[in-house]
Amino acid sequence: MRYSLLVLLILLCVSAGAQKPFTEGILRYKVKLKSPDNRTYKGYYTFTFKGPHVKKELNLDNGFEDVVLIDCGTGKVYSLQNRNGKKFAIQLSMEEIVKKQDAFLGFTVSDQESDRQEIDGFAVSKGKVSYKDGSSAEIFYSKDWYPLQSITYERFPGAKFLPMSYSYTDEHGISMDFETDKLLLEPVENAVFRIPPEYKMISYEEYKELSK
Repeated sequence: MRYSLLVLLILLCVSAGAQKPFTEGILRYKVKLKSPDNRTYKGYYTFTFKGPHVKKELNLDNGFEDVVLIDCGTGKVYSLQNRNGKKFAIQLSMEEIVKKQDAFLGFTVSDQESDRQEIDGFAVSKGKVSYKDGSSAEIFYSKDWYPLQSITYERFPGAKFLPMSYSYTDEHGISMDFETDKLLLEPVENAVFRIPPEYKMISYEEYKELSK
């Protein structure tokens, strides 16, 4: 059973396709969030890639920060949290992260007419993403690249494209707009994906106890 689970995680982490995999570099989005009570926040959402490693870092203008480190080689995921000056590296469940993608599996993308040809110097196509529940969303994407790890984007599992501009509203009613403003295909230091020494490693169960 353990062997079968490991094989499943490997298959879910690694995506296959004819395009070029984005194996190493940085992709940064300008992001705008709007809460159900109409509060608006702006900032950046930065994805850093290197082989089996993915780092996702959200920084907003109100001081909010959220960092997630994913290692598809080991199946480990950590969330870096700073609570009142105390820093924790909380181990999350890879299985739960994969399960969250279930609602978005089997999505389709149909191309649409567009005069927009480039984002940050990269050719893009305009498309419509359709999900099995009947919902849909507009997207601008690169057909030349795709994320090596299929769990990179929760709403685009196994994508054979690189999302360049897209929007959606999450289960909490928060609307989110993303648009690429930096795409760098360059070497990344391994240290980027390490947990800083000042962060105490704890389980998610321990973190929930501390949050009570």
